[in-house]
Amino acid sequence: MKLRLHVHHVRTGGWCADIDDDNDRQPDDPYWCVDAWPTLESALTAGCAELAKLVSTADLSRLSGTYYEPALAA
Repeated sequence: MKLRLHVHHVRTGGWCADIDDDNDRQPDDPYWCVDAWPTLESALTAGCAELAKLVSTADLSRLSGTYYEPALAA
């Protein structure tokens, strides 16, 4: 399976990062998604770290549209 990291700017401000299967993209059902990163760099850094974790995981489960905000340092 090929996973991909997708980072995009959201209309409300900030950046969204999500990881999905490159061959069967389901935007409403990602493997990982956080939609409240303040900068592009923070979204890419977190997304790459999560992608590295997922690659080493044998059992991947989708989030089924559940998005969450990261614990951002103040």
